[in-house]
Amino acid sequence: MLTFIAGNNAKVSYTPREAQKKMTRIKQVKEANMGVKINYNGIDKSGKIAVVYARYSYHTQGEQSIEGQLAAAHAYADARGYTIIHEYVDRAMTGRNDNRYEFQKMLSDCSKKQFQVIIVWKVDRFGRNREEITFNKYRAKKHGVRVEYVAENLPDSPEGVILESVLEGMAEYYSLQLSQNVRRGYLENAKKCKYAGGRVPFGYNLDDDKHFIIDPDAAPIVKRIFTMYAEGSTTFEIIRQLNAEGLHTRAGGEWTKNSLHNLLRNEKYIGIFDFKNGEVRIENGVPAIVDKSVFYKVQELLKVNKRAPAHKWSRADYLLTEKLFCGTCGGVMVGESGTSKGGSKYTYYSCMNHKKNHTCSRKAVRQDWIEPFVLNHAIDLIMDDEMIDFITENTWNYYIAQDELHEKVKMLQKQMDDTDKAVTNIMKAIEAGLPLNETVTARIEELNAQKATLSATLAGVQLETSHQITKDHIKFFLKQFQKMDYTDRNLQKRLIDVFINSVYITDDDVTINFNFSGDSSVLSIKDIADLKSGEVFVHRALWRAKGAKASG
Repeated sequence: MLTFIAGNNAKVSYTPREAQKKMTRIKQVKEANMGVKINYNGIDKSGKIAVVYARYSYHTQGEQSIEGQLAAAHAYADARGYTIIHEYVDRAMTGRNDNRYEFQKMLSDCSKKQFQVIIVWKVDRFGRNREEITFNKYRAKKHGVRVEYVAENLPDSPEGVILESVLEGMAEYYSLQLSQNVRRGYLENAKKCKYAGGRVPFGYNLDDDKHFIIDPDAAPIVKRIFTMYAEGSTTFEIIRQLNAEGLHTRAGGEWTKNSLHNLLRNEKYIGIFDFKNGEVRIENGVPAIVDKSVFYKVQELLKVNKRAPAHKWSRADYLLTEKLFCGTCGGVMVGESGTSKGGSKYTYYSCMNHKKNHTCSRKAVRQDWIEPFVLNHAIDLIMDDEMIDFITENTWNYYIAQDELHEKVKMLQKQMDDTDKAVTNIMKAIEAGLPLNETVTARIEELNAQKATLSATLAGVQLETSHQITKDHIKFFLKQFQKMDYTDRNLQKRLIDVFINSVYITDDDVTINFNFSGDSSVLSIKDIADLKSGEVFVHRALWRAKGAKASG
C-alpha cells in the first residue's frame, strides 16, 4: 500500500504490516496448493540482502526516471525489511540486448553470494525478450539470487509463473514494436550508407552526417592484422602481439579470438556497406581499408582453419533441468550422458544424493522415457479449452488480489478530496472573519502544493493502470500454445517452464505439480484414459500417474 506524507513533496512508502501480511498469505496459498514441498535449488527465501538495478533508454526516457526507479526500489525494500547494499545503474542504454556493463557486472557479482535479491522496476528491465529474461534470471538463480519487481506484483504461487510469462511476453511485444520504429530510421540511414546501428568497426569513425570515414590511427593496424593472417600468422599469435603492444579494440578492451574474427570477416574493410545480411548492400558504400585480394585470401584461410567444435552436452539439452526431483529423498535430479561398451550414447537423469553422497538408493531415469511422459501430460493440459479457462480465471484472480494500483487511485483521490475540503474550510473561515495573515496564507499555499503533487502522482498511477494486463491477455497467451509445433525443442522447453512446477519420481509412480491451483487427487491410468476420452472432466493441480512405473 502506498502512503503519502503531507508536505511539499509526496513520500512513497509501504507499511511493513501489509507487506508481512502479503508474504504470509502467499506462503499459505503455496503450501495449500502444492501438497508437497518443492526444493528451490537451495534459494534462501528469508534472504534480506538486496541490490537494485535501474536503467533508462536514451531515446525514450529522461534522467529523472532513473531516480524514480531507485526511490521506488528503496521504498519497496523498506517495506519488506530488505537491506540494499548496492545500486547498479546503466544510463543511456537500450534494453534490446543485455550487453550493459552494470547489468553484466551485477549478474557476475551474483556468484559472490553477498546478496539474495535483485530489485528491478519491471520485467522489461531484466531483458527485452523471453529468452534473455529467462536466461538472465537463471544466471542469478543458480547462485541463490531471486529477482523481484517493484511495479509488477507477481504472486509467489503456481499462477505467478504463468503470470510472469505473460508479462515477459508483453515486454517482448512492446520491445519489438519499439525496435521496429527504431529500425525504420536505421533502414533509411542504411540506404544512404550512413550509420545504422551497432558498433562502429575498428578503423572507422563517423563524420557529422553519420557517414563512415577512415580513422588514420587505427586503419594501419587493420591492414597489419589482415596481412599477418594472410601470411600465415595464427589467431593466437596476432592476439598476443596486439595485446603486448598495448593496442586495444574499439571498445577499449584486449583483443580476443572473437573480436579478431569479427574484424577479419567484416566486408566494410573492402568498401561494402551491408545492413541486416543483405537487406541493403551497396558496393563502395564506405571507404575501403584493405585490398580485396588480401581480404578474400583471409576468408579462404578462415574456412580452412575452422574446426567444427565438438558438441558439448549442456543443461539446455535436458528439458527437466531444475524441475525433476527424487521422490525417495527429495534431492534434485540432474541430466547426464554416458557411452556404452558398444559405443552407443545414452542420456539419463540421476539423483545428486545418489551420485555424490551415496545417501539415496534411487536409480537413474532414462531421459527418453521421463521427458515424453511429462510433455504429453502438459500437452493434454493445454489442449483442453475448459482447463485453459480454469487456469486463466485462477491466474487473473491472483493478479487482481495482488494488484494495488486501483486502491492507490482511490486513496489518492480521497487525499485530494480531503485537501480540497481543507482549502474550502479555510476560505469559509476567512469569509466568516478569520484574518488573512501570513500563517493562513502559508497554509493555503501548502495545501495547494500538496494537491498539485497528489494530482501529478494520480495521473502517473492512472497511466500505469492503463497498461495493466487483462484476462483476455492471459487467455490469449495460453491459447497460443495450442497452435505450436510440439516437436520443436525450444517450444518443449517453454511448455515445461510455463506449465510444470516440479516433477517427483519414485520406483512406482510419477507426481507432476502443475502451475495452477485446484484440488489434489491421484489419477490411475484408467482415470487418465477416461479424461482423454471425455468421460470425465476434472481440475487437478496434482496429477499422479500411479502405476506408470518409473523406468530406470
